Amino acid sequence: MDQWLEAAQWPAMVVTVLATWLVGSRSITRRRAGFWVFLASNVLWIAWGWHGDAHALIVLQLALIAMNLRGMREARKAWRAASQHAFAAAGAARGQPLSLDQSGMRRMPGANAQPPAGAGSER
Repeated sequence: MDQWLEAAQWPAMVVTVLATWLVGSRSITRRRAGFWVFLASNVLWIAWGWHGDAHALIVLQLALIAMNLRGMREARKAWRAASQHAFAAAGAARGQPLSLDQSGMRRMPGANAQPPAGAGSER
C-alpha cells in the first residue's frame, strides 16, 4: 500500500493536466467533465499528501475543492441565465414564443444559417 501511495503523485499530476485541458475546451460538455476530473485529482493529491504528511498540500487541495464547487455553481447559474436570455430573445425576435416544427424539435430563427467562414471547430 505504501508503494502505491508513494507513486500516486504521478497519476495525480496526469489527472490534473487532463482536467486543465478539459476546462479550457470550447465544449461545455468537456468543461463540465473537467470540473469532475479536477475533483478526482484533488482526491489523489490529498491521498498522496496524507501519506507524506504534507499538511499544506492537503489544505491547498481542500481549498481547491471548495473553489471548484463554487466554480461549478457559478457556471451553472451563468449557463441557465444565458439560455433563458437566448430563448426569450428568439421568441421576441419572431413576435411569438418558440414552437415545435414537424420533427418535434425546437426551432430558433436562423437555426439553418451557416456559420461564418472563419468559425473554428469545437474542441
